[in-house]
Amino acid sequence: MVAIGKLVSYDAARGFGFIRPEDGGPDVFVHVNDIGLDEDELREGRVFEFDMTEGDRGPKAVNLTAAGPAPAAAPRQHRRERAAGQLGADEHKRLVTELLLEASPALTAGEILTIRDRLTEFAEQHGWVEG
Repeated sequence: MVAIGKLVSYDAARGFGFIRPEDGGPDVFVHVNDIGLDEDELREGRVFEFDMTEGDRGPKAVNLTAAGPAPAAAPRQHRRERAAGQLGADEHKRLVTELLLEASPALTAGEILTIRDRLTEFAEQHGWVEG
């Protein structure tokens, strides 16, 4: 199935991330070994056309094709500019995803997304994460 979506997170050191489909639904796992293009083209915020398959842990994006220009790299906000101990929502999601993958490799992509999103929502409600 061909889909279009925006890369919402990507960890170059670990070689994976997630794409949010344009037509809704859960984020789709993407791994560097399945992208079919140069890894340098993977920038958060970039829109891709991709084939969606069922991976070991749930929906997986393969054969990516850029569907638009790469966004300019956004300047990163220094942590000291935020309230003490507070992360941005995207950084929180990235860290939670890494922790879940390390803690329980058997979790599916759908389970990871559900847990990650609920934890982020909870942290935002308590002011621990900047939304």
